[in-house]
Amino acid sequence: MAPPPPDTARRQPRFHVTALDIGTQVIKALVIKKEAGEAIVLGVGRAEQGPGNLDPAVPPDLETVVEGCHAALEAAEDMAEVIPTRLVIGIGGTRVRVVSSSGSKVRGRSHERISKGELEEQVESIQRRALRDAQTRLQEEAAYRGEQLRLVHSSITAAKVDGQPVLDPLRFQGQKLELTVFNTFTTEEHIAAIEEIAQALDLELLETVAEPYAVARLAATPEVLERGGIFIDIGARTTTVTMVRGGVLESARMFELGGRAFTRKLAHDLSLPLPLAESLKVRHSAGMLRGDEQARVRRAMGESAEVLAQGVALVLHELALAQPLPALVWLCGGGSLLPEILEQLSVLRWTDYLPFLQQPRFLRLTPEDLSAVHDTTGLLTSAADITPMGLAYQAAAEIEAPPPAGPTWEEMLQRVTGLIRR
Repeated sequence: MAPPPPDTARRQPRFHVTALDIGTQVIKALVIKKEAGEAIVLGVGRAEQGPGNLDPAVPPDLETVVEGCHAALEAAEDMAEVIPTRLVIGIGGTRVRVVSSSGSKVRGRSHERISKGELEEQVESIQRRALRDAQTRLQEEAAYRGEQLRLVHSSITAAKVDGQPVLDPLRFQGQKLELTVFNTFTTEEHIAAIEEIAQALDLELLETVAEPYAVARLAATPEVLERGGIFIDIGARTTTVTMVRGGVLESARMFELGGRAFTRKLAHDLSLPLPLAESLKVRHSAGMLRGDEQARVRRAMGESAEVLAQGVALVLHELALAQPLPALVWLCGGGSLLPEILEQLSVLRWTDYLPFLQQPRFLRLTPEDLSAVHDTTGLLTSAADITPMGLAYQAAAEIEAPPPAGPTWEEMLQRVTGLIRR
């Protein structure tokens, strides 16, 4: 049979989804389809938000962001020869709160199967408690401006019945039901901006997904689930530390230090304009500098890397909760390409002041390490591509599948999340 003409090929939106990573400096769009449970990347588009945005005092306006999203989307769609109508957007930054919360309930009718109503009630209770805790944490921050948080994404990451892990509690009976729910909250202002972007792009917003959640879900191999793992995503403006422990995605913390700070340090030390300093930093990350130039850049980057490592240590102290920390640590994000960051993290004596049972191993996460996303374009080659790949993995879960025989607990979770957002 002859292949369909191009116009027909481009009109298959229900079987494709776009994953959009709106980075501080670079916007990335991936057009994907789902095949045999795998996310297949058909198109990749990127758009720079402009060298002027290297200055933190000049944040990009919404119109500029939408223009960049349009450019990235069009490039990905042209490559894929498909125009999806649905969208998954990643959210991150210091205004985002992600937390894993658990709750247990002793059931009075242990001989009966767990009902949808029981599950809904327990999930809602966990979500409301998590929202209160996240709002309290936000209010304690010095930069708090009176924002109210809103639940934007929720996922049940673990369930136990009478102490035994189960995949679907609705199929079981027992006396004690334990749930762990990973919740993502952000400010009303932030989510309103995301919704406005989706509306301006004329696309259906399927889901907003916390970027640390997307990365951890994609990279959570059986080894990570068994032994635990820590993921450090170094973006342009923020660094995010996410921990998987005991087979559960526990929590994540963001702090405001990323690649832009390294650029500003370099610009200051070498008396360079910001765009030139950014270009020099990128060339250094690629190993293209030599001699005195390399030595000057290494000195500036080393000092900044030491500050970032101290920030990571403070976050890990908070996340540890006096329990042993996983010894496997993966770095991703564009900032992780700077060699000084990996060097500085590796030389610190972590076991002296944090509950590591052994000196942690720091590794850079690359697309080759991630088998759940298949890139047909050959363009996803860098640690900077891990976050959009994580979003693609989440987006694949939203692509239509044959309807189940009956209501699932995922559907129940979506309904409860909808209620708690109001």
